[in-house]
Amino acid sequence: MNSKRATARTRLVLTLTIAFLVGLGTLSLGLGRLVLDELDTVGGKASERLTWNLAQVQFSHIKMTEIAYRAKEGENLNVFRLEFAKYYNRVATLHDYPMFDEVRADGIVAEKFIRIQNRLDYFAPIVAGPDRDLVKSLPELIIKFQQNDSDIRDLIRYGLQMETLLGAESKQRVSLTIRRLGRVLLTLVAALAMTAIMIQRLFHHSQGLIAENRATAERLRVIVDSSLEAIVSVDVSGRILSFNSAAEKTFGYLCKDVVGRRLMDVIIPEHLHQFSEDNTASFLKTGDGELINKGRTRVEAKRKSGEIFPIELNVTASQDGDDLVFVCFIRDITSRIEGEKALRCARDDAQAGERAKDKLLTVLSHEIRTPLNGIMGSIELLETADTRSQEQQYLRAMRQSGELLLHHVDEVLEMSRLESAAELERSEPFDLQEMLAGLIDGLHPTAQSGGNLIRLRCRLPEDAHCIGNSKSIRKVLQRLIGNALKFTERGEVTIEVERLAHSDAVEFRVCDTGEGIAADDLERIFDDFVTLDASYSRQQEGTGLGLSITRLIVEQMGGEIGVESEPGEGSMFWFTLSLPLVSSRQNQHPKMSIDDVAARRILVVEDNDINRMLLEEMLLRQGHRVRCATGGAEGVEAVQHERYDLILMDISMPGLDGIEALGQIRSRKLAEGVEIIALTAHGAGDDQRRILDAGFTEILIKPVTLAKLALAIDRYTGQKTPIKMNHEGSDIQQFIEALGNEKAQGYLNALCRDVAQFRQDLGASEQVSQSHQREAHRLAGSAAVLGLTALRTCLQEIEAAAAGSVPPSDALADAWGEAGVILGPYLVSSPVNAGISQAFFPPGSSA
Repeated sequence: MNSKRATARTRLVLTLTIAFLVGLGTLSLGLGRLVLDELDTVGGKASERLTWNLAQVQFSHIKMTEIAYRAKEGENLNVFRLEFAKYYNRVATLHDYPMFDEVRADGIVAEKFIRIQNRLDYFAPIVAGPDRDLVKSLPELIIKFQQNDSDIRDLIRYGLQMETLLGAESKQRVSLTIRRLGRVLLTLVAALAMTAIMIQRLFHHSQGLIAENRATAERLRVIVDSSLEAIVSVDVSGRILSFNSAAEKTFGYLCKDVVGRRLMDVIIPEHLHQFSEDNTASFLKTGDGELINKGRTRVEAKRKSGEIFPIELNVTASQDGDDLVFVCFIRDITSRIEGEKALRCARDDAQAGERAKDKLLTVLSHEIRTPLNGIMGSIELLETADTRSQEQQYLRAMRQSGELLLHHVDEVLEMSRLESAAELERSEPFDLQEMLAGLIDGLHPTAQSGGNLIRLRCRLPEDAHCIGNSKSIRKVLQRLIGNALKFTERGEVTIEVERLAHSDAVEFRVCDTGEGIAADDLERIFDDFVTLDASYSRQQEGTGLGLSITRLIVEQMGGEIGVESEPGEGSMFWFTLSLPLVSSRQNQHPKMSIDDVAARRILVVEDNDINRMLLEEMLLRQGHRVRCATGGAEGVEAVQHERYDLILMDISMPGLDGIEALGQIRSRKLAEGVEIIALTAHGAGDDQRRILDAGFTEILIKPVTLAKLALAIDRYTGQKTPIKMNHEGSDIQQFIEALGNEKAQGYLNALCRDVAQFRQDLGASEQVSQSHQREAHRLAGSAAVLGLTALRTCLQEIEAAAAGSVPPSDALADAWGEAGVILGPYLVSSPVNAGISQAFFPPGSSA
């Protein structure tokens, strides 16, 4: 780059110098011509000097006078006329010739010229007239000529003076021009000398540049030859100009064998010939092509052996003087492709392993939890029967063992869910102080059973409302406090909660006075399947996953967890989370009454009776006006006749489903500016993306709680509700609280009868029918509301089963048995519960 700049500067200086020399040469030629012109002018005046012309006039005057005297006698008149004409013409020349303008410019001289000319003009007609008149006028003419004599002498005197002056001026001009010419010639000589010096320097510099270019070319040749990539250059006709060593190794040709041959005939496979020709032609015509100057592209090439192999190609157009050259950088990526293939295989194997793991966990969940739930449900039913004291003792032992085994299975499943990066529930406003108080109150009986004292110390602002995942925080604290109580006997467990100054961070500390943890165990305490020695565990049972699960939950919330311990002194587990403060007035209104709430018009589109009834009851309790539609078509019709503030729409509905109903509402512009929220039991990521892509504003996963419902109304209508955001409890408890005990019991018993009838119909059929699928869909919605996950999953599988498939009666029986364990406690007190046992376990069932 520097040599190019230096060459450009040298060329510029040389060009300017040559232009300067040309200018000096032109100027010297002009001055030389000017000198010659001056000399010619001086020479011309020498031949036509003023005094000489005046002398000729005087000579003619004298001669005229003599001839006039002789012509008195009438002789020589014609000679007189001829001499008069000469005299007249010479005077006229002095008067009219431009050469004598400077003389005539003098006033006295001009006056004399006029007098002489006037006398001649007076006698000119007489001289040209008859001889008689001429002879008669000769005396007068002689007198006039004598008058001219004095004027002519004066003119001669002035002429001599003027000639001297003009000669001096001409000499001065010639001298000045010669001096200028000399200076120009000296400058020209100096410039020529400088040019010679510059040319000499340019010659030496060019020799250096030639040497430098040779060295650069040699370096480039070495670089190209030693490059790991094949480099091939071709001209616009596609003929090979260069072929480096890497290209020889890659393609199996020698450079001397391919230079001059067409690239297409050497390394381009036949199926790419047309593509290569079209690409080159397009670039030459428009300056754009699919390969040239487009960066790296994966294509195929051909070796000398005929083998087709993958390459990475980068083609660059370069200007070599007036010629266009294409430089091809080629890399054999056969090994990379094979490596990528191996990586894909490894990834597929890993994914298959993950799927196998998930399948195993699903089997664990179903094949272990289902019989366990059946056992636990049977034990619960037996405990209510009239049994002897010793039998009750056996039943309690069975229950404790079953609960412990179920707890272990749940821990394994929870660990898998966290490791698969399953999303935690969305952060919502909650009262941290109230949540902590409720948690500690619930743990007092456990602490007392071990002779322990449990304390809560909070350093929180007066308004402790914050935004976070309260359920996950509760889980972490339950596990840490439970661990502390389990490994502390007749001691003290203290829970400290402090909001760190000038930040959103809150630190939780669980301190116990147990035996403590050895220093060597602190680094692995949060690892999977770690249980410590007897000095700390005191032979406590467990899978060793509790603290590992706790760590994963904290990390998924963006927090940090740690432990400090001294053997014999106790332990302190701590974790820190970001929990931004939020005003309770903005998020919770416990003192607000329904009368204070501006009623909103809300449309609920839901085909499931229980879901529809539950949503309606929740919204009515919040003071809203509700209209219900039992399907998508009815929902579309409803928005045609009334304006709503918010629409809640189920997704899976027979006939017109939620996505289709939304499409009709939006395309027909029936609810402009109204948000439509999806209600669904499908929580998978793909399902949620499909629903949101369809145009729903948000998704509420069933079962929908009062808190989630109130927050949604608040977000999209500006409505503030008097519902507390930290409402806890099981789905069935919320269901009963929402509807009232009597009404809820009626629906629960009706659900039991409907499921029993469905099982009976399904068992009596040899294949799944459309009526079975419709009923399964309806019952799955009810199961979702009540939190009966296994039953809902089984019913959804029946709904999605292929037409004509074998009914999964056994799977439904297992799922319903698990549901019985969950529903049993809420049905025992019902006055209409007669025969409920048969609803779960009809006569003849294996249960």
